[in-house]
Amino acid sequence: MAKPLRVLYVNGGLMHRGGIESFMMNYYRRFDRSALQIDFVVHGEGKGEYDDEIMDLGGQIYHVPVKSRHPFTYAAALRKVFARGYTVVHSHADAMSCWILKIAKECGVPVRIAHSHNTAHLTRNPLKLFLNERARRHINLYATHRFACSQAAGAWLFGAAPFTVVHNAVALDKFAFRPSVREEVRSELGLNGSDFVIGHVGRFALQKNHAFLLEVFCAFAAEEPQAKLLLVGDGELQGEIRARAAAYGLSDRVLFLGIRADMDRLYNAMDVFVQPSLFEGLSVAALEAQANGLPCLFSQSVSREAGVAESGVQFLPQEIAAWTAALPCERGKGRADNLALLRAAGYDIDAESRKLQDFYLSAADAAEKKS
Repeated sequence: MAKPLRVLYVNGGLMHRGGIESFMMNYYRRFDRSALQIDFVVHGEGKGEYDDEIMDLGGQIYHVPVKSRHPFTYAAALRKVFARGYTVVHSHADAMSCWILKIAKECGVPVRIAHSHNTAHLTRNPLKLFLNERARRHINLYATHRFACSQAAGAWLFGAAPFTVVHNAVALDKFAFRPSVREEVRSELGLNGSDFVIGHVGRFALQKNHAFLLEVFCAFAAEEPQAKLLLVGDGELQGEIRARAAAYGLSDRVLFLGIRADMDRLYNAMDVFVQPSLFEGLSVAALEAQANGLPCLFSQSVSREAGVAESGVQFLPQEIAAWTAALPCERGKGRADNLALLRAAGYDIDAESRKLQDFYLSAADAAEKKS
C-alpha cells in the first residue's frame, strides 16, 4: 500500500488556539490520512494546545528558533526539516513566508505555497515593519502557489499576482445554535436569563482593538445594567485590558475566559458577537458566530467578505456612538439559520477539505512527473 503524501505546514508560532491554527486543524482533521498526512514546523520552544491532537492524528512537529532572535541557526534548522524530502510546503506566516519559501526553494521543494491570513503586518515595531514589508514585496519570487483567506488578504500580500481564495471553512453543524446548551453555559458562567451578553473572540493584541471595545462596553453598560461582556482569548495585552476594566468599575461585568476548547458551546451563551478589529483577513470566529446564528457587529476594517449572513451583519466605523446604537437590546432574540448560506458560500469544511486535499495530491503528482 502506498504511503500517504506528507505535506509540511509552517506556522509563525506554536500551535495554540488562534485563528490560523484553527484553520489548519479544521482541514487537517478531515483529510483522508491514508492518502495525505500533515506535519508541522512551529517557531519557538514549548508545547502548543494542539500538539497532542496533531501527534494522535499521526503528524510530526518540528521546532525551529524564532528568526529575529536566531537568524543564522534559524535557516539551518529549516533546511534540516526540508531535507526530509517534502514535495509540498504550505507556509502560513503571511509576509514572513517569503524567507521560509526562499529556503524551501533552495532546498529543492517543488511546491511552495504562501498563504495570506491578514490584511496588514501584525507588528508596529519599526525594524520588524521594515523587514516584513521587504518580505512582502519579494514573496512572489519564491511562492509557486498563492492562497488567501479573502480577496482583501490576497491583494494585500500578493499585489497583482494571481491567487486562490481558500475559505476559512468550519464544521457548520457543530456550531449550530442549541438552546439547551445556552442554558448550561450561562449557568456555568454565572449568567442569568435576563443578562444581555456581548461576546468577542480574539487574542489580546493591538489588531483586535480590545481597548476600543472596552470603551464601547463602558458606554453601553451605563445605559444597560444587565449587559455583560465575554472576552475569549489570551495575549500580551490581557493585563492592560483587565486593569482598564477595573478602572472603569466593570470587573464584575467583563468575563475573561482565556483560551477555550469549547467555542461551539460558548457562542450559544452570547446575544451578539462583536469584532472591532483594526484589520482582519477573515476570521474563523466571525464565521463560527454566523453559523451559530448570532447578530454580528464588525468594524469597517473587516473585509465585507466576512458578512456571509448579510441580514445579520453590520459594518461600523470606529466610533463609540455607532457601536452602542447598533448593539441590539431585545431579550431572547431568536437565532437566524445561516447554515445554508454558509454552505453555499463555500464555508463547509467537509466540502472544502476535499478540494484542498485534491489540490495537494495533484500538485505533488505534477511535480513528481516533472522531475
